[in-house]
Amino acid sequence: MKKYTKLSLQWSYNLLERGECEIMDFKEQLEDKMSFGKSLRNFAPKYDETARDVVAFANNKGGFLFIGIVDDSKEINRDFVYLDAKVFELIHQVQDRTSPSITMIPHKIKVDGSDLLVLEIPFSPQLHRTSRGEFLIRSNDGNRPIEPYEMATIMSEKGLIVYDQKTWKVSGEWMDSKRLETLRDMIGAKSPDSPYLDKETGDFLDSLGMVKEEGESILPTTTGILFVGNQSALRELPFYQVKYIHYFSDGTYKPYEYKGNIVEVAKECFAQLKAEIRQKEYIFGLFREYVEDYSEIVIRELLINALAHRDLSRQQIIEIRKYDDGGYLEIESPGRFPEGVTTENYLRKTNPRNPNIMDILREIGLAEKAGSGFDKIFTDLLKKGKSLPEPEETDTSVIFRIKSDVVTEKLIELSLMFESQTGKPMKLDELLVLSEVVNHRQIKLSDLASMPNIGTYRLQAILDNLQALEFIETTGKTSGLSYILHVSKRKDTSDKIEYVKSKKQEKARQKEAILRYLDSIETITNAEARELLKLPEKDRSKVSRLFAELVAANEIMQTEDSKPNCVKYSRI
Repeated sequence: MKKYTKLSLQWSYNLLERGECEIMDFKEQLEDKMSFGKSLRNFAPKYDETARDVVAFANNKGGFLFIGIVDDSKEINRDFVYLDAKVFELIHQVQDRTSPSITMIPHKIKVDGSDLLVLEIPFSPQLHRTSRGEFLIRSNDGNRPIEPYEMATIMSEKGLIVYDQKTWKVSGEWMDSKRLETLRDMIGAKSPDSPYLDKETGDFLDSLGMVKEEGESILPTTTGILFVGNQSALRELPFYQVKYIHYFSDGTYKPYEYKGNIVEVAKECFAQLKAEIRQKEYIFGLFREYVEDYSEIVIRELLINALAHRDLSRQQIIEIRKYDDGGYLEIESPGRFPEGVTTENYLRKTNPRNPNIMDILREIGLAEKAGSGFDKIFTDLLKKGKSLPEPEETDTSVIFRIKSDVVTEKLIELSLMFESQTGKPMKLDELLVLSEVVNHRQIKLSDLASMPNIGTYRLQAILDNLQALEFIETTGKTSGLSYILHVSKRKDTSDKIEYVKSKKQEKARQKEAILRYLDSIETITNAEARELLKLPEKDRSKVSRLFAELVAANEIMQTEDSKPNCVKYSRI
């Protein structure tokens, strides 16, 4: 949960109908007998209980305490009275009972004519406890203690631990010399002039974040163990593995498991997935294209993404599942999206969970600059006429699902034509725009700008370029202006029929605009009609044809004062 603003208050009204949940709790009174409502002798102070609730919310996503609602019936407590002085006393009491101290944000809302107090507990980047030493977390509609094994995960999610930099006390020797040399060789193959190659072993490990000094000891980090750790050290990370299951159409399946060293896991798993790739040939006139069910680019980038960005604090493995019958492959990586990244913006937004691991993967050529992985995935899928990934975020993981079937053969043909015409492949932004035009058949600029993966900054320039290259054209005018596939790129009969229908609709709208104009203004000339329809000078003959068709339909006629170089028309 993000830090809230006053705009979230409207949302809080909607929350009331949900009842108590992981971000909301109800209290009938603040139990200081002289604070709110009536003075009742059996009301003892319960600031400790409120502090427990606040700690539990802060350690999770944040939340709201609604004061003045009966817990069981969810009815308004009409005896509740909102008093500013007592609200701030409550906040002070809770601050004294939480460590690090938690400051709540009070809001007054009116429900059914009664004032209620809403205490907002913002998301906190810290791990809190009560003054009695209780570490609590919100779970469904109640609080529970944080289990010891959950501490690292919660701290990692809050950014208190960068888990790939966590150190480990491994008994005996922890490093595998062969894996160290393999890593050096991979760096040299990628960048022969890399400054890392000149470093002694200690400096080499330190500069890449594979060891860290703590006190008088030099300890391996999670990164170090994953890249150059021996089998004994890798036992510290038993959940760093990949399980791949291939489900066949006949109901049988075959499992594979890959454990340990990150580079070895990546290579072995990728080799198996690559060996199973199947191709299908597509022919478009002189163009020929082979399309894989799951391309090497897509498989490699999704696999590296899962290995590099998985939540290392979670006791959970990476799972890959391929279903021949359903025609899709999915990769499930432990941990939710990092802060700021969602299922809607993951193409444009990056926030590396394990920066040291990513740095080394770039040094050895298994990963490139931040954010380029999904650019490659999207580009490859669109060029091959595939649908884009369908990400799903669960409570404990992120699942990326890709389908094997080609859904738009036209996009394969267009991308081949673009490359043949321009001598270079289509860029991702161009593919995204063109795919929306093809899929929607006719789409407005405003609708294109609202698509989640399309950036608005260069949108008009991309549209202009695709128009200049005659891949798309416009239909309609002003508010009805839309983009359609250019007539020269329409090969089959259905495409051409659709184009003719679209153009007929455009012509009908233009005629209607001329007639509406003549309903208010007595006459119209070719120049005035072009200005009305926002057409350039080169379309003078097009407007003349519109006039001729309206004359033939007995809708308009030439005026008596018309001249050869200035013909005027009026309504019949």
